[in-house]
Amino acid sequence: MVSEKNAWSSIWGGVLAFLILVVPALVGYDLYLQWHAPTMDFYLDRPGSSIVHSVLPGGHAEAAGLQAGDVILTVDDTPFRLWYAPEIGQTHILKIERQGWQLSLTVPAVRLLQVNTLALGSAILVALAFWGIGTLLFLRRFWHSEIRLLFLITQTIAVTVLFPLSYQEPWISPPGLLAFSVGGLNLAAALLLHYALISPVKLGNPRRRTRGLIPVYSLVPVLFGVWLFNNQLGLQLTAVFFSLVVTAAIVFTIYGYRYRSPPDDRRRTRVIVFGALIATTPIVLLYVLSTVFNSLDVIPEWLAGLSLIIAPVSYLYATLRYNLFGIDRLINRTLVYAFLSFGIFGVYLGPYLFLYQSLPDELFIQLVFIFVLTLWVGWTFDWMRVRAQRLVDQLFYGGWYDYPGVVEMISAALARSSSREQIFNVLTNQVSSLMRLSSSYLWIGDSNSTFPAAPAAQVQARFRFKFQSDIPAQWTVGLHQDGDDLSDTDHRILRTLAEQAEIALNNAFLIEALRGQLEEIRASREALSQTQHQLLRSREEERARLARDLHDSPIQSLVGLNIQLGLLLNSKDLNLSTGESLKEMRFEVRRLSSELRQVCAELRPPMLDTLGLGAALRTLVTEWSDQNAVETRLDVSPDAALRSLPGEVAVNFYRVAQEALSNISKHAQARHVDISLLCEEDQLMMTIQDDGLGFRAPGTLHDLTAQSHFGLAGMRERIGLIGGEWSLTSTPGHGTIVRVNWRAEGTKR
Repeated sequence: MVSEKNAWSSIWGGVLAFLILVVPALVGYDLYLQWHAPTMDFYLDRPGSSIVHSVLPGGHAEAAGLQAGDVILTVDDTPFRLWYAPEIGQTHILKIERQGWQLSLTVPAVRLLQVNTLALGSAILVALAFWGIGTLLFLRRFWHSEIRLLFLITQTIAVTVLFPLSYQEPWISPPGLLAFSVGGLNLAAALLLHYALISPVKLGNPRRRTRGLIPVYSLVPVLFGVWLFNNQLGLQLTAVFFSLVVTAAIVFTIYGYRYRSPPDDRRRTRVIVFGALIATTPIVLLYVLSTVFNSLDVIPEWLAGLSLIIAPVSYLYATLRYNLFGIDRLINRTLVYAFLSFGIFGVYLGPYLFLYQSLPDELFIQLVFIFVLTLWVGWTFDWMRVRAQRLVDQLFYGGWYDYPGVVEMISAALARSSSREQIFNVLTNQVSSLMRLSSSYLWIGDSNSTFPAAPAAQVQARFRFKFQSDIPAQWTVGLHQDGDDLSDTDHRILRTLAEQAEIALNNAFLIEALRGQLEEIRASREALSQTQHQLLRSREEERARLARDLHDSPIQSLVGLNIQLGLLLNSKDLNLSTGESLKEMRFEVRRLSSELRQVCAELRPPMLDTLGLGAALRTLVTEWSDQNAVETRLDVSPDAALRSLPGEVAVNFYRVAQEALSNISKHAQARHVDISLLCEEDQLMMTIQDDGLGFRAPGTLHDLTAQSHFGLAGMRERIGLIGGEWSLTSTPGHGTIVRVNWRAEGTKR
């Protein structure tokens, strides 16, 4: 059994190897035949006619003076209709009639290959395209029955189109060569029906397919024999047979495509079918336009024949590469503009050709008519294009979409998404719209939620996400809008998008957690700031109370004691030693009273509340300069402008100046100090500059405290609590500058 099977494989291999050589052999024979076939380099109006249609530019006939429209009467004194054929290189005498005049012209005969170059080249390219692509597929995947059948189809189509395309009008291919095309046409129809029954899905069981195909294959040699004995009857029967069999193949293809094929096979079939449609469109246009314009020159036949190459190329692309979106999109756009072309031809050019005959011969009226029609075409073109695009997408492509474009757009959208709302919109709305899905929904629960259930009939894909935050999420996707199931490509794309969505959701949850922590930190900082503000205010209030208490009680008591001691000293009954003791006591009372007054001034300068910040600073600077023997210059705005400052602002500016002067006296060893306090348009600015030793100023508040600059840190905190700005500039050996800036609430920017 094994040896018998191997024998059959060897026989099949030998047959197919022989078939591979058939098309190249026929192409070579066709070249040989046209090289030896004589003709003249002009074209007749139609086969059997004696009227010259056109003359080959640069040829011998043109050089002899032959023109389009000339009527050939005789050749070498033989009536043209009875004249058989020229001889290559021989000069023949043509007697012609032109506008009632008879002329004699000498025209040499040339090889048919010289005149028929474009047609022959087009035929060879088309035939070799079918042959080459079929052979390539066969050699790469010969173990597939579908590919072997396709190989036979491409070979028969190559033989079918070779000779009719090689011998276009005004020449008819020799009957011997035309027999190959007739036989190939019948066999190609039977093979196409066979292919439709097994691809993209197998229809019926093998026995039924065999019973249906045996009569079809049996008619192929019968019809060929009829054609050999009666060409006319054979061609008629061949046309009927081809039409019926190809129609049946189309019906089976549509049935399998619609009801039996999976989504990936549907897309593959669409590429092949519409590639064949585009390939045959120029040939259809050739005959339609030729009929309308009564001319064969609208589309050259050799150029229309070249379009047939699109059919095998589309199948090659669809078979060898499953990445179909590039050519699918190209075919989509091509079909749209093909429909537009037919629409413009039927809706605009048809009425134009009909009405043009009834227009007056005046050039102006004809130009106006053409101009108006052109404006109408331009105005409605975009409207027609949009509707043609929708029609093609709906009727022919169903669930088609731009695969790489979807991945690129959704990936970019997910990368930009930082919240669960944005990700929900991308997966629910954008994916559904771009992939043309009937449904797409993202569910996000909480830490206590469980995954919801969804009806299996409505869900084609489900992706569940679980994060470290214990928040579950689920993305469900339904069918395509046209009812198609999701293909393998769709599932791969959705899995890719789901992985990116999981990363985006995890980032969104992390961002939410960070935002929550930042809110807590912000709230804590605000509470701390309010606490510090209240503490500073309470401290100032406590200082003011202590200053009042010291002034109202101990200092007043000391004042009273001083007065009593003075009265006792004026008494005449005192002895000398008692008087001296009283004097010492009175001196100590005065000293203690002076020290308490100084403490009160430091706790809360009385001038600050009575005369304002300017007077308090002047007193502070004068006393500090006298105590430290440092030259100090003070520049202060008028007191009237400073008295309107809020008490909290005034006392904090005073404390900053107080602390700065204290630091200068302790550390700076300065010889000169400049202080300025300017009030302009609800803005208060103070600058304290010395020429002392200086130091390396820390950059942040944390660095100030870390380096034990508690006084500077206190200055900054004070100014920050009243909404002002504090800055420090210092360089070793170049002194220090403290700047403070405060703006009233109504003028802050």
